[in-house]
Amino acid sequence: MKFPVIRPEIPSVQAWAGYLEEAYGSRRFSNYGPLSGRLESWLCEEWGADCTACVLTSSGTAAIAAPLIARGISGKVLLPAFTFPATLSAIKMAGATPVLMDVCRGDWRVSADALDDAFAATGAQAAIVLCPFGMRSEFSTHARIASQHGGILIIDNAAGLGVDRMPVESSPDVFEAYSLHATKPFAIGEGGVTFANVSSEKALRRALNFGLPAAVAGELPTWGINGKLSEFHAAVGLAVAAVFNAQLRARRGMAARYIAALLDFPEVCFCKEPDDSAWQLFPLLLPTTESVDAFEEHTRLLGMEIRRYYRPSLSSHFAVERVTECPVSEDLSQRMCCVPVYSNASESELDEVVAIVSSALCRALKRT
Repeated sequence: MKFPVIRPEIPSVQAWAGYLEEAYGSRRFSNYGPLSGRLESWLCEEWGADCTACVLTSSGTAAIAAPLIARGISGKVLLPAFTFPATLSAIKMAGATPVLMDVCRGDWRVSADALDDAFAATGAQAAIVLCPFGMRSEFSTHARIASQHGGILIIDNAAGLGVDRMPVESSPDVFEAYSLHATKPFAIGEGGVTFANVSSEKALRRALNFGLPAAVAGELPTWGINGKLSEFHAAVGLAVAAVFNAQLRARRGMAARYIAALLDFPEVCFCKEPDDSAWQLFPLLLPTTESVDAFEEHTRLLGMEIRRYYRPSLSSHFAVERVTECPVSEDLSQRMCCVPVYSNASESELDEVVAIVSSALCRALKRT
């Protein structure tokens, strides 16, 4: 496949190995070592607000689970059916009970009104909302609703690092989780980060370190997981930090090329603002399942891999509780597909990739 859907862009060993001298010098290779501290500080400065704390984690899943563990959430947690399975896995990792909700057809997100009704109907202690495909999302009303019901809100923004600053200074009940997996724009191999109000930092670190340190010697006031990031991954992260803004510009430039070409296809729904995502992938909602099948076949024949997200929807894949049936999520999961975005594509590659997408859409939509 000439153009795989993901072309991981991890810095070379030479780019990050030098950072490890500090870890070897201090003999700290995990447990919030010096390199993790430096990367957390950089993340706060670049993407946090005045009272933001950044806590690195071993995965994006752990970054979602940590706030639930830190707050002792053991009851029901609301989440969209239109999301990646890791969102549900994080709830189970924390020992809580997932409850699925449907999303809106227009913006692929859980609506604030639906969230309000779901809290009232289920007595949930928390809710997770998704920034689909890392796209810019506004959840201030959702945060207020969660707080009114005595719950917390976790924003699952796995692929969205670099889009917006995290304004958590006004609410200690809001958390935002990102993935640093090899497939993401900020790629370190495996890892994640939770952005939170500084008042939650100690509890998050305890949740990711087996519940330690105890409030009293010999006593465990809570439990926790082993969810810390190693210093080796933090070293890769520091190397990524040095080039990330340039990578973002390149990804947004490629997204702009797609957008210009896709304006000729009014049947296709897509984001029209290049700055509204960090663009792990570029999502397209096609009009029918048959058109997606045809698009996938034609791109494959032309040397491009696509990915169908979030398919299947959680409501059609897992036997878990739900607030209502989830027909919109199930429909979206059948018609959504994603095409590649790279930050290191040459001009000739950009031309070829956009031409493949346009050609395949013409065939899939039976254009001449």
